[in-house]
Amino acid sequence: MTSGLAARLAPLSLVLFVVAIAVYALLARQSLNAAQISVLSILTPVLVLIVHEALHGVGFLIFGGRPKFGAGIKGGAPYLFATCPGRRFSWGRTVVIGALPLVVIDLATLAVAGYSPLVVPAMLAFAFNTAGAVADLWMITVILQTPRTAMFEDSDEPAMIAWPGRGTTRPAHQPHGLNPHGFESVVIWVSLAGVIFMASFLVIGIAEVALARSSANGRLAVGNIVLATVSTAGGHVSGSANLSVQTGLAVLLAAPLTWAVRRQKRHHDL
Repeated sequence: MTSGLAARLAPLSLVLFVVAIAVYALLARQSLNAAQISVLSILTPVLVLIVHEALHGVGFLIFGGRPKFGAGIKGGAPYLFATCPGRRFSWGRTVVIGALPLVVIDLATLAVAGYSPLVVPAMLAFAFNTAGAVADLWMITVILQTPRTAMFEDSDEPAMIAWPGRGTTRPAHQPHGLNPHGFESVVIWVSLAGVIFMASFLVIGIAEVALARSSANGRLAVGNIVLATVSTAGGHVSGSANLSVQTGLAVLLAAPLTWAVRRQKRHHDL
């Protein structure tokens, strides 16, 4: 994990998160209009991390390995990992193990896209899992550039070790993407745009629910489009927001804010 690679995986993860939210909101727009935020939604990011690594472990077990799980801190951010030290896997099996969490969790969340009680945590799980799989996708991209005879070990570092395999000479060139560099400004501004989008998404959602709560009928609507609703039952207040509209508004707000910050930075440098 080089500094050049880490600088690209972080913003790419944000891009995947934004795209995943937008895609899911589009596919589940009808059920999202009637959805409510629950405790499960708050716990979703942690649960996704645990299940994601557990599925990597399942992949190791299926192909005869004994997975090892752990946690660490890199760049100030905590992370979980699953490794299988001492066991080599073939090219195809390594790709399957790497892709298993992304495929299984994303398909499971898409399967409940039309079920309102679960659609919000499912959308969050889809987004966090897709974004969190950025390192897996990078690793798969690297592996696809290697000979089909190659063998791989997810070591105790954690780090991936590769061998060319029998009958294959060592490749003359390393796979692309091991240590990317250049376009640093693009990396920085994509990261900034992702952060601004996420902040805008949160602020817009809170504002919509607050306005709905202050209205006479507990609804915030523009024409026939309901933006947010708030209801009280048994002394408990629950609210829901139209996440499709919320996502679109966040994109519309994040784009000019990012442009304004970039223009201000250029003016300051001059």
